Amino acid sequence: MDRPYSSRTLMSTGKVREIAAVRVETHTRAVVFANELTARQRAVLSELLGCPVFSYGDLTSGTASDEVR
Repeated sequence: MDRPYSSRTLMSTGKVREIAAVRVETHTRAVVFANELTARQRAVLSELLGCPVFSYGDLTSGTASDEVR
């Protein structure tokens, strides 16, 4: 990784850019992370990726309900 890990996003800026590019290429409407995210991490990642961002826990607890529609 060319840049240090960011507590705001849980990964380097390069990795965030890589995920954003794949999201655009595949027309993905939401991104799901296996690890838990704080509200701040979710908000920052949603802004950077241009779509809703969820953790696996969000999906199993029902938090993600209609947010992707």
